[in-house]
Amino acid sequence: MSETDLVALLQEARCRERAQTLYYRRLTGLAEEAGDPVAAERLNALLADEQHHLSRLTARLLEIGASADAVEVPPVSTVSLDAWEHDARHREQDEVGWYEEAVAMITDEPTRAALAEILSSEKHHRDELGGKWMPASRESPGREEEV
Repeated sequence: MSETDLVALLQEARCRERAQTLYYRRLTGLAEEAGDPVAAERLNALLADEQHHLSRLTARLLEIGASADAVEVPPVSTVSLDAWEHDARHREQDEVGWYEEAVAMITDEPTRAALAEILSSEKHHRDELGGKWMPASRESPGREEEV
C-alpha cells in the first residue's frame, strides 16, 4: 500500500469515527433528556470509545507525517432513542466489516496494530452495545457498599 493510499485510508477511518462520535453524542443527549441514566451511561461509554478511536487515528496520521485536516462528515440521519440498539448494532457491524477489510490491506505494522485495536473495540461495541471501560459508579467485586 502506498503512503498516499495509507493516508487516504486513515482519513476515511477518521471520517467514519467522527460520524460515530456525532451519532453517540446525539443519543447520549436524548437519553439524558429522557431521564434514562442507564442508557445515557452506556451511550456515553460508546461515545468515549469512538472519541478515543478518532484521537488515535489523528495521532497516527501525524506520526507518519501527514496532516490531520478537519473531517467533513455527512449529516447523521434522524436519531431515535426508541430504536437505538437495533440501529447502533447495524452501524457497529458496518464498522467491524470496514476495519476487517482495512486491517487486511495494510502492510505498515504500526498502523495495522492501531486499526486492529480499534477493530477489537468495534467488535465489543457490536456484541455488547457498550464501551470497553467500566463505569466509575460500580462497586469493586467483593466490596460492600458503604452506608
